[in-house]
Amino acid sequence: MSENENRAERAAALLTEVGETGRPIADFPAECKPRSAAEAYDVQDAVVRRRGPIVAWKVGAASPGGETSSAPIFTLIASPASVPAAGLRMFGVEAELAFRLTRDLPPRASPYSRDEVIAAIGSAHPVIELLESRFVDRDRVDAAGKLADNLTNFALVAGPAIAAWPALDFDPARPPVELRMDGAPMTETTGNAAGDPLALVTALANDGARRHGGLRAGALVTTGSLTAMAYARPGATVVADFGRLGEVRVVFAT
Repeated sequence: MSENENRAERAAALLTEVGETGRPIADFPAECKPRSAAEAYDVQDAVVRRRGPIVAWKVGAASPGGETSSAPIFTLIASPASVPAAGLRMFGVEAELAFRLTRDLPPRASPYSRDEVIAAIGSAHPVIELLESRFVDRDRVDAAGKLADNLTNFALVAGPAIAAWPALDFDPARPPVELRMDGAPMTETTGNAAGDPLALVTALANDGARRHGGLRAGALVTTGSLTAMAYARPGATVVADFGRLGEVRVVFAT
């Protein structure tokens, strides 16, 4: 095993232990702290070997045409969902739009076009991403550390399929959505910072997912927050209301 492989395995073991014990860490020790995005993805890969299979993906960018970042997701729950509050600390929630593939997009020499990726998508879905850091304070961890921590993903709650989404008159970068907790609005609607979410799915097919054999039929790809991150609490019911596109509901059960 190379030095980099050993570093990644040690970091992945720490993250996996946090998931099992519920005891967060302040940061990675210097001897296994990822020093770049490439090393952070090595840590993700090592976590996949421990936790797999991958049931969904998240991908995003800070601006249109900006560098994308991605992470595998291991827990996918159908809405309406009940998630135990015990053991959670952050209770982060974001309303997002995801896309489910109906055919494989395996790695290949020539990149997939946006149209090819759209042809492989069977449905769009309103979703709520549940966010939970494996660090005591995620704001004190650098970008590579957050990336290694699967971009703070805990789980994805998926709403109903929107099978006819290409024909519907809505902007997928800014669909109608309101995030509410116990009936009260939680946060502002911002739209997708990356702009076109389908460009993000295309980037994931051509780059981020290649390490794991590409995107597989049935996988759900969520494409970044449409709302500023908000924080729920034990016992709360959170709803992402997408109007005529459907809603997603999760209860943090006590």
